[in-house]
Amino acid sequence: MRATFVLGVLLGLAGVLAAARFVPWVGPDRVPSHTTVVSNGGRAETFVIRLPADRIAVAGGEEAGLRAFGAAAAEPGSVLVEQFKVRDREGQVIGVAARHRDPMGGASGAAWLLVVPGRGTMLLTGDAEPARALDNALSSAGRRAGEAWSGEVRVVFPRPPSNGRILGGTHEFAGLEGTYTETWTITGVGESGELRGTIELATVTVRGT
Repeated sequence: MRATFVLGVLLGLAGVLAAARFVPWVGPDRVPSHTTVVSNGGRAETFVIRLPADRIAVAGGEEAGLRAFGAAAAEPGSVLVEQFKVRDREGQVIGVAARHRDPMGGASGAAWLLVVPGRGTMLLTGDAEPARALDNALSSAGRRAGEAWSGEVRVVFPRPPSNGRILGGTHEFAGLEGTYTETWTITGVGESGELRGTIELATVTVRGT
């Protein structure tokens, strides 16, 4: 069962990439990009997800949004998958994203697939996350399980000085490489564990050699 689910996730990811690359019948207007040039070369662009409004779907557990950072123990080998709407830094919805997390030995690796109509797809992957990192940060800020909470907690993955890796993509993102950080800024948690805040994917890309 688990192997079938993992295989389905991988096939779905491959299917989206293949469709975005080879199917010519989708020709949406290109959404404008909001990029800046960084001092040591390359370009920076930040993609934003607002919680809970931009969370579309989840698989792998009812609390996957919070479990994605260890709020509840995941079964060994389970895969958590979430889908989101993605915005630019101006707040305009420009595409969708899928986040895949595979817990292993108390930590996990995560992969993001961003799909921006008119621009292409981009694949990002990060190293292991510390177990329960977001949950621990919220607890330190006074949040208790089963209780509503408000405040502000900011957690960055991968933890500096490490960075996640950009593995290229299709169309406008084809041949790019670089790094990214994933920042969760949480301003509230509902009694059932629903998160309120933002996820920011800050990317820096260069053209591969």
